[in-house]
Amino acid sequence: MIEKSIFTKEEIKKEILDRYDIKVETIEVIDKGTASIYKIGSKNKNYIMKEIQSKYSEKDVLNEINSIEYLKQHSDVPLPQYIKCKDGNSHFVFKQKVVVLQEFIEGQVCKKNEGDYIQLMESAEYLAKIIKGLENYTANKTIKIEDWYSKNEFEKADNKYNKIIENAKGTRFEQIIKEDITFKKNLLKELRERLDFSEISKITYKTSHGDYSSLQFIYDDKGKIKVVLDFIKVKELPIIWEIARSYSYIDKEAREGKINIKNLVDYTKEFTKITKLNKYDFKYLPYVYLIQLARSTFGYEEYYNNVNNKEEQLEFAFYRTRICRDLYEKAEEISEELLKIEGD
Repeated sequence: MIEKSIFTKEEIKKEILDRYDIKVETIEVIDKGTASIYKIGSKNKNYIMKEIQSKYSEKDVLNEINSIEYLKQHSDVPLPQYIKCKDGNSHFVFKQKVVVLQEFIEGQVCKKNEGDYIQLMESAEYLAKIIKGLENYTANKTIKIEDWYSKNEFEKADNKYNKIIENAKGTRFEQIIKEDITFKKNLLKELRERLDFSEISKITYKTSHGDYSSLQFIYDDKGKIKVVLDFIKVKELPIIWEIARSYSYIDKEAREGKINIKNLVDYTKEFTKITKLNKYDFKYLPYVYLIQLARSTFGYEEYYNNVNNKEEQLEFAFYRTRICRDLYEKAEEISEELLKIEGD
């Protein structure tokens, strides 16, 4: 949900002048994601001012800034440049929200599932470079597969699904929501009973972007990545989850929720040219993503909580469930094809 801005235009002008000694001449609202973002014009230079969502703490923002600065020293990934305040800090706090100012980068922002094959491979390359570059960086948070796979988490998701089905009654989306949720409820049960957790626990964990996808890229006029943004969710996590998720967001072949097995395998293979995976990663990549998708209520709950863009959120939920269905049908074949990478 997009949070209401804490600033008036006059407050923006005053804070930027006081904190950065930059005289603001123009302010333009940028419609991107869920944060309040502004393009700030001053003389012949432009900046991006971003209000960080209130769910993120000052510690989270420092983690983002520190991880970016670390990556600049350990990779050639194109990254945003933070402008420092007069006091030397790369952020400030206003009305209890953290605010940052970055250099403005001219380029194109793509929507979900618009990437061609060349852009697909470039995305895999940069994800691998980010993870390789952050190898010795200590993140603030860690996500373990136990966090998603535990009985408690599955039961929590199941209870939420029961509530969603109840709320769907009498709405114009009742039938599709009921079918989606019933499928996911059954899938949760099957995954819990079928998968060998003793093997899944052997997958590779590394520090990564945490929210890596084509939605975080700015492209140049030739369709090449010019910068990778938004490192606020940097954490240690199962890297095969970030591979599978980022593939599903960029490949234009997956626009209707259908996984292109060859493209996913090639995406993973491109990744392994820089950052290695083990046999358990290859075997369980589709299943780890399935676990996360199967227990996610995102979009359905937002719809019933009447967020501003609730129908857009619900459509995204439908899309992710289509991905979930297709991945479920193709999971075994995907595993078999990925395991061939290990033998190459």
